[in-house]
Amino acid sequence: MIKVMLVDDEPFILEGLSVLIDWKEYDCMIVAKASNGEEALEYLKQGDVDLVITDIKMPVMTGIELIRTAREEGLSSAYFVILSGYNDFQYAQSAIKYEALDYLLKPVSADGLIEVIDKVKNKKRATQSGEVVNYENSGISDRPEQGTVLLKDELDGIIQGIEHNDRNKTNSSIDALFLKISEEGIALSEQAINVNKHYLIFRLLHLAVELDESINQEVVMMYISDNILMNGTEMGSILHLKQFAAEYARYLVNLRSTVSKGVLHDIEKELNVNYAQNITLKDFAAKYYVNSSYLGQLFRKQYGMSFREYLNSVRINKAASLLIKTDEKIGRIAESVGYHDTDYFIDKFIAIKGCTPSKYRKNGSEFSN
Repeated sequence: MIKVMLVDDEPFILEGLSVLIDWKEYDCMIVAKASNGEEALEYLKQGDVDLVITDIKMPVMTGIELIRTAREEGLSSAYFVILSGYNDFQYAQSAIKYEALDYLLKPVSADGLIEVIDKVKNKKRATQSGEVVNYENSGISDRPEQGTVLLKDELDGIIQGIEHNDRNKTNSSIDALFLKISEEGIALSEQAINVNKHYLIFRLLHLAVELDESINQEVVMMYISDNILMNGTEMGSILHLKQFAAEYARYLVNLRSTVSKGVLHDIEKELNVNYAQNITLKDFAAKYYVNSSYLGQLFRKQYGMSFREYLNSVRINKAASLLIKTDEKIGRIAESVGYHDTDYFIDKFIAIKGCTPSKYRKNGSEFSN
């Protein structure tokens, strides 16, 4: 039985990894979960672990610091696997000098986890049979073969163009990519082709997952993978990549439209119930896995006002209803709809309803008709 520890500061990632596969089916058991490297380190000092899957960037102690400390202090002989965000792609490879077994790019797939488990099993069998385990063949290397290079600037340009549906930006970045390969004499090996291709695939997948976490990641990834050509500089490959980039940009536009309608509908329903709570745009952005700036833009487009203005409108409308239907004091009504400063409540009420709460109550039948 392989004993596994999961380490990530995002609770939903920890839980997601724990249910992504049936660990028992692969002769594994999750023995611990930690939210940062320091917590993981304390467990390693007293617990028996075979495999540690850890995020890179975490508070208190990063994943790299965790691996380095565990190795330098001889705390554990466990195999370490890095969870890497896309912007940490190159940084993740530095973990190799501390004998990290492999890295997994987020969002992690079930196949990725299974492949890691198979590697651990092979390493354990080799160790038990007396063979020397060679970390240099673990899947990533700190000594890349000649010509292995990540063309990150050009690939990031393509990503940005697709994300913003900017065809000129996308096409110019694709031209720059192939120009750098052909004119600057970069002879990409098969390994280098895969590194660049995978970087582009997972960055594109991430754009879709950011918009809708419920999408079938495997299907989208296969679609991307089947339509990206990185192994040639001929005009056909350039045109093919440009065509695919345009199609994927349109796919993201449609996805945004579908997701935004659903998200705004859910937020609208929740605000009608929980309007009195201290709710912020960032809270909803985190809950629905949508960028807060993008969510703010959706509110302005849909309602013609900011999220804060919309929330005030909901609260004041609720207060107006209570003013007419009850005899509660104005201060109590203000607090019941989420305002702890009565003067501020009155200012907002006047701005939205055009009169004071007292006048609104006095002339309730007129305002309610």
